[in-house]
Amino acid sequence: MKWIDPYDSVITGFGTLLQQVSIQMERPATPAALFAKAAKRALSSVRKTGLWSRLAAARLERLDAYVGYFANLGQEQETLEELYAPVSARLTGETAAEQEQDLEFSIRWEANLDEWLERGGALFDQRRAIPYGTMDGLAQAARKILEPAWISGHPERIRPAMEVFLAEFRKADLPPKNYMRSGVTVQDVFEWLYEVEHVRLSYGPKYNGVDLEKLSPGTTGIVLLILYLGVDVADTRPLIVDQPDENLDNESIYELLTAYFKTAKKRRQIILITHNPNLVVNADSEQVLVAAAEPRDNGLPHITYESGALENNTPEDRGIRQQVCRILEGGSYAFRKRERRYALPEGQS
Repeated sequence: MKWIDPYDSVITGFGTLLQQVSIQMERPATPAALFAKAAKRALSSVRKTGLWSRLAAARLERLDAYVGYFANLGQEQETLEELYAPVSARLTGETAAEQEQDLEFSIRWEANLDEWLERGGALFDQRRAIPYGTMDGLAQAARKILEPAWISGHPERIRPAMEVFLAEFRKADLPPKNYMRSGVTVQDVFEWLYEVEHVRLSYGPKYNGVDLEKLSPGTTGIVLLILYLGVDVADTRPLIVDQPDENLDNESIYELLTAYFKTAKKRRQIILITHNPNLVVNADSEQVLVAAAEPRDNGLPHITYESGALENNTPEDRGIRQQVCRILEGGSYAFRKRERRYALPEGQS
């Protein structure tokens, strides 16, 4: 957000008066007495014209607008919490499955302090002394004073923190012209100080305490599917899911997805496109469609479908059961060979 200061004339007028003092200072032949008189006249003019009170009012108005942004974000946070409340209640209720209880909705304040400091550093001539001494000193002060207030989201903490931080920029013995780069104006500095783009609300689901965007693609898919199937229990429309097993290990598929599909199919039709035997066999598919593609003379594929229950084993070697075993398990020989190699005792999970 770029702040448009309605009191530019205030700052400009005050700067002109102070410039008169600067001119006197830059003349080595000017006696100290003349400089003192020039400074006194400048300050007297500030008081008479009311620039001082107008400048104070402009600072207060700008700070009010700055804090107002965070108040608006706070209202957005309250709205999101109200929207998420029914879902959160469903996920934490007594009827929620174990996997659902690992899901939560998080709303938090985030501040990209490094990005903000990088933009500010481009305004300063860092060969000279700047507020808080150096950029490292300024960064430490921002982390100590501003960042805790920003991520708290409380305007009553942000206002005093900003006032404390800005005090260093208003010291009379360190005017902005001493540390600004060539071509940078005081207005540029204050627009940077009052920036708000680096502070935002972050919200979304977490799984086992990890943000959704930090999960693997496969786990992200599981979380979104669990969320949809577990929360939207009133939806009875058919649902088509293309390869929900993609990027997932078989343990996760069996432990997480299979149970949800078995429950969801009681209230709606579920159509899965998959090559995973856990979803076809262990999810108790009611009907299996086997697709086959053969090339034609013109190069285009000829696709055929066979369908039936998993219990269908006729004709011999062409029943649905045999085709499922061949396509998903590699055939009966491969399946039995793996079983022998595992040599699992009866009852072992």
